[in-house]
Amino acid sequence: MAEDGQHSQDLLQGESCDRQKENDKRLGFIGVYNHSLDAKGRLIVPMPFRSLLGDRIIVGVNMAQDSIAIYPFKVWEEKVDMLRRLSHEDVEAELFLSRFAMYSFDGLGFDSQGRVLLPSALREEFLNNAQGVQVSGTTEYVRVVSDEQARMETERFRSQFPDRLRAISDIQARARNRNRDER
Repeated sequence: MAEDGQHSQDLLQGESCDRQKENDKRLGFIGVYNHSLDAKGRLIVPMPFRSLLGDRIIVGVNMAQDSIAIYPFKVWEEKVDMLRRLSHEDVEAELFLSRFAMYSFDGLGFDSQGRVLLPSALREEFLNNAQGVQVSGTTEYVRVVSDEQARMETERFRSQFPDRLRAISDIQARARNRNRDER
C-alpha cells in the first residue's frame, strides 16, 4: 500500500514537472540576467534559457540587427525562411537576409559549464569590447547586449513612455479600433 502512495506521488510530481515544461515552452524565453564574458568570449547562458534552446542553437544577430541573439535552430530557420520569401518580393530584403546569414554561427553548442562562445565578429560588432552583458528573454530567443546598451535602452524606454499604463491603454484602444475597422 505504501508503494501505491509513493507511485501516486511520483506520478503527480511528474505531471507537475510536465506542466511546468509545457508552461515554459508557451511563455518562451523570459527574464533578464547580468553576466560577464570570460577572456575567450564565452558567456554563461542561464539554465532556464538553456533548457528551452535545446541541443542545436544558432548564435547570430536579431532581426533588428542591434544585438546578439541565441536562437533555437527552429526559430532561426523560420526567420531565414521569412527573409528568403521577402527577398523574392523586395530586393531590399536580400540585404537583410545576407547580413542575417553572415552573422549566423552554427555548431556553437554549450560546454559542460553552460557557456557558449560568442564569435569575435559578433562581439566586435555588437558589444564594443564590453565585459558585462545583459542576457534577456524575448519570448522567441535569447538577446545579449552590453550593460551600457541595456542602460541606454532602459532610459530611452522610460523617456518614450513616462506613463506606461497610459501607453498600454492607448495601444489597446488602437487595437480595438483596428479590429472594428476590419469588420
